[in-house]
Order: sequence, then C-alpha cells, then structure tokens
Amino acid sequence: MYGIYKIKRVGQILRILSKHGFEEIISRSNIDRIIPDSVLLWNTHTRRIFQEDFNVRVRLAIEELGPTFIKLGQLLSSRADIIPSDLRQELVKLQDDVPAEPINLAEKIAQSLEIDISEHFAAIAEQPMAAASIAQVYKATLIDGKEVILKVKREGINPTIHADLDFILDLVKLLRSKYEIIQKINLYEIVQSFANSLRGELSFTNELNNMERFRRNFRGNNQVYVPKTYRNYSNDEILCMEFIEGVKLNDLDGLAGYKLTPKSILQNCLDLYLEQVLQHGFFHADPHPGNVLVNRRGQIVFIDFGSMGFMIPHDRDIIEAMVINFLMNDAKDLIRNIKKLAVVHDIEDERQLERDAYEIFQMIEENALEDIDIAIMLYKLNKILQYNSILLPDFVYLLLRGVSILEGTGRQLDAALNIPESIGPFAKKIAEQKMSAAYIKKQLLEKSKFIKEILTEVPQDLITLLEKTKSDKLTLNHKIQEFDHMQLIFHRIGNKFLLSILAMTFGVGASILAHGRVGYLLWGMPILSWLGFIVSFILSGTLLIYLIRSK
Repeated sequence: MYGIYKIKRVGQILRILSKHGFEEIISRSNIDRIIPDSVLLWNTHTRRIFQEDFNVRVRLAIEELGPTFIKLGQLLSSRADIIPSDLRQELVKLQDDVPAEPINLAEKIAQSLEIDISEHFAAIAEQPMAAASIAQVYKATLIDGKEVILKVKREGINPTIHADLDFILDLVKLLRSKYEIIQKINLYEIVQSFANSLRGELSFTNELNNMERFRRNFRGNNQVYVPKTYRNYSNDEILCMEFIEGVKLNDLDGLAGYKLTPKSILQNCLDLYLEQVLQHGFFHADPHPGNVLVNRRGQIVFIDFGSMGFMIPHDRDIIEAMVINFLMNDAKDLIRNIKKLAVVHDIEDERQLERDAYEIFQMIEENALEDIDIAIMLYKLNKILQYNSILLPDFVYLLLRGVSILEGTGRQLDAALNIPESIGPFAKKIAEQKMSAAYIKKQLLEKSKFIKEILTEVPQDLITLLEKTKSDKLTLNHKIQEFDHMQLIFHRIGNKFLLSILAMTFGVGASILAHGRVGYLLWGMPILSWLGFIVSFILSGTLLIYLIRSK
C-alpha cells in the first residue's frame, strides 16, 4: 500500500512543481501587456500570476507541497549564507502562517485515547491556537480546572512525510551521481540529517520523552521552565502539556510589559543553550521565537521538543574543547579537534586552514553582533568545510542550525552583543571544571581502565600471532587501490613498448638486407628491404598516434 501511495505522492509533487514553474515562465514573459484588462479583472488566477511577487509564489508552492517541504523551507529560512535575503524573509512566514485544517477534535481524542471526553475535559476549544506543518495546537481545560495544550497530529501526515523524504533523498542521490559539486558539499548527508530529524518529530511519544529528559537536565535551574506533561492524555498522535502564559522571545513590547530587559533575556538564553550543548549533550535544535517563550518571571520556556540534538560524551568533550579554542584563538588545537570530530576529512593544507580560522576569529572578536555579516561568515565556513572535504556528524549541522536561529533572534534583542564576551564566563566555568580535582580524578580513572584493557588484551593478541606464525597459518591480506586502472595503464605501456621494439626490429632488418642486396631488386634495393621499411613506418606511425592521443 505504501508503494502505491509513494507513486501517487511523487506524481502530486511533480504536478505542483510543474504548475508553479509554468506560472513563473508566464509571469516573466511580459505577455500581460497584450492581455486585455477586462480578462485580468475577470480571471483572478491569471491576475495573481502577474501581480504576486516571485518570492511569494515560492512560499505558496512550498505550502502546497505540504509539511515536508514546509519544514525544509523553515530550515532554509535560517540559512543566510545560501538564500537571498528577500526570499529568506518570505520563507520565515512558513513558521507561523501555515493554514489550519478542520479536525473533529473531541471525536479524535475520544477514539485515539479511548476515553469519555466529558469525564476528563471541562472544555476543548474548537479553533486551533496555532497551526504548524505537522500538528495543530488547541487550548483545553481539564476536569480539575487546569489549563492544558493539546498538540494534535494532522491526518495522514506520516505516509506523506515518509514518501516526500524518500523522493528528496532519491533526487539528491541522483544529483550526487551526476554532479561532483553535490558530492563536494556533502548534500546527501545534510539532507539525510534533515530526514532523520523530521522522522523524529513525527513521534509525539518521542517528543514527550524529550520534554521529560529536558526537565530532568534543568532540575533546580530557575532560569528555565519546562511545561508539565500528561502521559495519560498523550500518545503518538496527541500530546497533552501544561498551558504556559508568556510572550515570544523576540517580542520587545511583551518583554517591556513584563518589565524585563531584552539584553538580560538574551544572555540567559545563551547561557541555557551553552549548558544544553556543553554540559548535557542534549539540545534544542529549533529554537526560533515561535518555539521559545518568556514568562512573567523572566524564565525561558521551550515549548516544542520535536527536533532535538544528541551528543555522546566523547563528542561533547571535543565541542567543549573547540569552544575554548575559539575563545583563546587557538587555531592549531581547533584544527586538531575538528579532525577528531569529523566523520571524514581530507585537509591538504593545514597552514591555509589555520589562516582561515584566524580570519573568522578576528571577524567575531572585533565586531558587535550588528556589525557581523553572518551570511559572509557562514559562506566562508561552508567553503572551508567543502575545500577540505570535512564531513561532520549529524548533530553538528543541527547545532549550527540552532546557533544560526539564535543569532537572528539576538540581533533583534541586543544588536550590540559581543559574542566572545557573552559566552566567556560560561566557557571559563567549563574550563575551571576541567581543572578541578574531581574531573582530573575521573580522567585518570578512565585512562587507567584503558591502560588495563591494553595490558590485558595485547599479550593475548601477541600469543595468538606467534602461534599462527609457528604453525604457518599466518596470512597477509592486502589490497591495491584502483588496481584495475593501474592494470590498464601497464597494459597500454606494454603495447607501446612492443610497438617500438617491432618498429626498430623491422627497420634495422630492412637496413641490413639493403646492404646485402639479397633477392630481387626494386629501384636498386631488395623487395624484402622495402617490405621491412614499410612495416617499420606503419608501426612507428601507430606508436606516434598512441603517444599524441595519450598526451
């Protein structure tokens, strides 16, 4: 059944893309100059083609393509390095302006949770508070008077997103096989990371677990508040959480109404994000203003936990070290840590990479946030990664996305912010922790375990090696890279060498026969000599053609 649905979905995608592409050709043809005004006035669809801006039509096409492409558009809206500013401003609207679809909410809750609505809910709103690409959000009141939020998944969203992701991945895979630049920028790996993240967002059970883990991580921290969850009213299709009254992170008027200063809120947000990344290794990957609120107490409230990044302790230690390298302008150690973190890399010129790193250090250190052109910085960073064929783990791309989103919000809250100065105190605290006796003791214990494993395993490995050598069972397996190509080269060299030997042999033999005047003569020279010279000439010509073709 999914295969049939996938085929139908691909047909829909191609039809929508074709439609909007055709409209773009018409709109740029200036054919509206010869269309009577009465026709444009009567036909609203034709009038829209000529009147609406190109960027608006791109957004409308994305909205028509559905949730997967909306999420992709949201991701691109934060990429100032690759998307023009006017198009990016239009794509930002995809975060808030997604059309709602009618849902019989009471019936859906009763069927999905298998409960009698009247026994558990005092009231459920008929109209959604917000509509996102995957779900719609409704306000409700429990029977005990507590106000909650019901996040309800859109109908038929799972097969649609899976089919869309398969289509996008297949398309990128095809492009990768055709164009070297697609391989160079690791586009398939980036899209694969996006696909993995989006599949995680489809599971509301996964999101509920994320919320509870996030709350445990920040237990005792008064700067952040995580809404309570209600497991008995939640499943993979519905998520029930506490209703929080607050304003968006970038709502300057709302913050002023709460008597909060934007600068202090931004500093709190940066500290919390650094704590998520450097201490917990579990961070919010989509911290745009629609997903982050501020309550009356000035606490940062994260309300969407579908897209989260995760790091293993080893990776977290490397990221911590890289932040300290960045603050100390230590390019050499930064490059060393990048190599440790990278999945693959091919750094040809470390000196040049060092110079590129110092250039970025200087750009950030000497300028306030309002003076930093994030587009230029991200473009340079991407070029560095591409030139050195550096492929980083999935979580790094999620982290870069989160940092990019926070940078945009930071400009609105405090454009004079100096990033190194702001994150310096937190990084100093991390560095102090690494110098503490408890941390050093922990590291020594880990190293001693590693040494113990080596001392235990290596002697046994040596004994096994000696036994195999003694019994003549030791074999060496080796592989020459591109052996077939090398074999072809040797084959061609052998052919040329053979042709040169034969040409020389026939030429020398013909000369000897010419001097001996043996057999029938033609124009004073033996016929066999003429044949020898002709064959030598043909072989020499063939060899010359080979040499010219092979340059």
